[in-house]
Amino acid sequence: MKIFIDIDGVLWNTEKAIVELYNKKYGYNADWRDVKDWNFSPAIPAGTPDNVINDLFESDEVYSGNNTYEGAVEYIKKLNEEFEEVYFCTVGKNINNSKKLEMLKRLIPEVKVITISFPYKVLSDKSMINMQGAIFIDDHSSNLNSSNAKYKILFEPNDIKNWNKKWEGIRLKTWKDVYNFIKTVKSIEYIINEKFIKLLSLKEKKCEIDLISEEIKKDIVKYIKSSINCK
Repeated sequence: MKIFIDIDGVLWNTEKAIVELYNKKYGYNADWRDVKDWNFSPAIPAGTPDNVINDLFESDEVYSGNNTYEGAVEYIKKLNEEFEEVYFCTVGKNINNSKKLEMLKRLIPEVKVITISFPYKVLSDKSMINMQGAIFIDDHSSNLNSSNAKYKILFEPNDIKNWNKKWEGIRLKTWKDVYNFIKTVKSIEYIINEKFIKLLSLKEKKCEIDLISEEIKKDIVKYIKSSINCK
């Protein structure tokens, strides 16, 4: 099973990095937790010129230090050890993506990276990447909606953002939850595949096929309950 992981807002707390850099550069005192929109308002005042935000994204400081979300590096490394194909997947301008790659090389170099880059203006989402049968983790519902991934996780560690209000799929707030969800999915798919193989080789009565079907349901419920510590 392949796993695709967004960088900004999933591995890296870009809201915190940008707002704190804005505060430092312009003598402001905003709290990054107040961000509700993609232009970082109201933490950064609405109406701030695009070139100001662009300059922050292109600075050497935005991906310096360690603004990763709690547990992100730890759990991503575990996933990379336990699954054959784990990728970071990001879209951005050439200069912004180059800064991300430097950060990844410094903090988590063992994970493969897919970048979709443009010289001046971002012109695409991530739908050009074939994620059939895969798990996709992103902080933007439009990227999830346009993807053909089998399992789509909206990573939302802070309050609901305006751009994600209509998302009706899975929302997870911590990397521990993400890791447990992925492990549960892996267990469920293994059970289903094993039972399906048994079904294919079965040459008995239909009632036994129904019995296997019920066993699958019980196993799925068991693994879901265990993943959320439910008795």
